[in-house]
Amino acid sequence: MPFKALSLFPLKGSHLVLYYHRVGESGAEFYPDGIQSAELLQAVQGFQELGFRFCSLSEAYQKAGSDRELSISLTSDDGLASNHDIVLLIAKKLGIPLTLFVIGKCLDNQALAWNHKLIQIRRHSTEIELQSELVKLSSSFQISAEGSLRQKLFSVTDSKKDELSDLLWEIFCPETQSEFLQRTQPFLSAAQMQDLQDNGAEFALHSCSHADFSRLSYPQMLAELKHNQADLADYIRQPSPFFAFPYGRECSRKLIPKLCHDAKLKAALGFRFRISDNRRQSALWQRIPLENGDVLSLEQLLLRPTARLLRAR
Repeated sequence: MPFKALSLFPLKGSHLVLYYHRVGESGAEFYPDGIQSAELLQAVQGFQELGFRFCSLSEAYQKAGSDRELSISLTSDDGLASNHDIVLLIAKKLGIPLTLFVIGKCLDNQALAWNHKLIQIRRHSTEIELQSELVKLSSSFQISAEGSLRQKLFSVTDSKKDELSDLLWEIFCPETQSEFLQRTQPFLSAAQMQDLQDNGAEFALHSCSHADFSRLSYPQMLAELKHNQADLADYIRQPSPFFAFPYGRECSRKLIPKLCHDAKLKAALGFRFRISDNRRQSALWQRIPLENGDVLSLEQLLLRPTARLLRAR
């Protein structure tokens, strides 16, 4: 992670947003991708040494464009329990706030989102076995006959994805979803959410069901956000007015301002970072992943954003 090299560039003016899912050595059974505790600590300290100040998304939005400080936010998707068990300790030690994008149906380990079900289904089946079942179910779920296994699974319409994953779970997984949730407790509990909020964390939206917004109608998108807000209201005082697109799959950019207005949000967050992004007047903000090993590089933080900015002109 070439933090010293980053100090040679004029980064001021565009607020940066980092994100991750799972942190720590445990939990790979539930979510294989993630970042180690030491890597997260190194990343945060590296930015602090460069002069970046960590702030919540709410503060970043209020101050965006009003000053030229180096500012950055640390965010997380899905609402996994490692945010309380591991990340909160790091955040308190270094004095940084957290913004957590949570899935409504998964709060307090009430249910699994479909992408999490698929991880377990694939753990307990071979590709040949799963491909065979998809052939049998193809007509009932309009599953694509072409492409990789992942492409076939994600070809299922949003309204049918839970039905399909529940059926595949019954075929391949050795325990019920309720038994799995009780045994692993992968998501934040109500008590953990309260403790996080008491320690300055803010909670924002990640949809009710981890839906692919690139495939939803506008009423479906708005319903996902409204349900997410209603679910959160049962656990915290006030949701933060931000939304992160599941999978990073954005809806039409023309619809994002209307979606934010109708759902009473300040901004939605996606992937396609440009160096001019994350201004207060924009309804679409962008984030940089902390997972997959190579994210905090000159290419990710400087070269790609600059290239995308030039291409967008």
